[in-house]
Amino acid sequence: MKIIDNFLPKKFQDEIEIMMTANSFPWYYRPRESSGRPKLNDPMYHYTHDFVHTFYDDEQGPMSNYYTFLQPIKYFAEEKGYPNNGFHRLKANLNLQDPDFKEGQCFEPHVDMPSPHTVCIYYVNDSDGYTYIFDKMFDQSNPDQTKFGEYKTVKPVKGRAVFFNGLYYHAGSSPIKDQSRIIINADFVN
Repeated sequence: MKIIDNFLPKKFQDEIEIMMTANSFPWYYRPRESSGRPKLNDPMYHYTHDFVHTFYDDEQGPMSNYYTFLQPIKYFAEEKGYPNNGFHRLKANLNLQDPDFKEGQCFEPHVDMPSPHTVCIYYVNDSDGYTYIFDKMFDQSNPDQTKFGEYKTVKPVKGRAVFFNGLYYHAGSSPIKDQSRIIINADFVN
C-alpha cells in the first residue's frame, strides 16, 4: 500500500471536485453497499446506500461523457511509479452521512474483481469516511471469505491517492461528521 498526497496537480484537483459536486453531475443510486452475498454477521460491517457514476468499464468501454476528462489519471499513475495497461474500470462513489453508521464501522470488505489488478482510490474531497484495507487477499479456493483480521485505515484528504494490490480486501465507510465522501476508484490492468 502506498499513499500519495497531491497525486494530481492542484488545479486538476479543484476542477474534479467542482465537476463532481455540481448539480448537473449525474449520480446513480444504489440501494445498499453489498456484494450480493449474505450479510456478514459482524457489527463492524454496516450496509448502507450510496451513489455511483461509472466512467469506464473494460467490457463496455467508455460509459460517461466525463471519461475523457478523467482519462489522464492513468498517466499520473505511471508517472508516480504505477505502470499500467489502462483501466479495467473507472468509477466514482458518493457516500453521504447515515445516522445509523458508527465510528469504527465500514462497508462489507470486498475485492473489485477476482483477477490481478492495481487499485487506486483518489479522494475528491476531505472527509471522515475512512478507507479500510485488510490484511487478507482474495483466494479463489475460498471466495466467500468471512474473517478479515487486521486492517489499515486511510483518511480521505482532497488530492490524496492510495494504491494497493487489488486482491486485498478493502472497504469504504460513510462520513459521520462531514457531509459527504467522494472518491474515484480506478482499477488498473497490470
